[in-house]
Amino acid sequence: MEEGIVFSWVNLGLNLLPGALLWVIQAVVRRFPPGPAPSQTYGYRTKRSMASPEAWAYANERSIDLYAMYAWPLMAAALPFALYLTLDAGQLVLYSAFTLACIWPLVVIERALKRGDHLSDGSEPTKGEGD
Repeated sequence: MEEGIVFSWVNLGLNLLPGALLWVIQAVVRRFPPGPAPSQTYGYRTKRSMASPEAWAYANERSIDLYAMYAWPLMAAALPFALYLTLDAGQLVLYSAFTLACIWPLVVIERALKRGDHLSDGSEPTKGEGD
């Protein structure tokens, strides 16, 4: 006997969760941004991002923008996945994409900081910023 795909509001809610969580995270950080100086408790905290106030501001702004950009496709995929995939398959794909959407900004921002994209005058990153 074949297993049929049956729409479920619980399935849709669980599929919406990853995108909604990313959206809430970016909305909270956008509403209550970290201060202008690097903080040990709140914000995008890596060695490169905390090397200077410019790097700190760039990394925090960019991470918020990337989270917002990645949240929409995750939320948009929730309905088709609830309609056409089993609960396990849909959640496997969406939660894997959520994990990637949380990790990928680290790669993007760290590469940009290493290149010196946060420097407005076009100068090279200093030893502490570009390592």
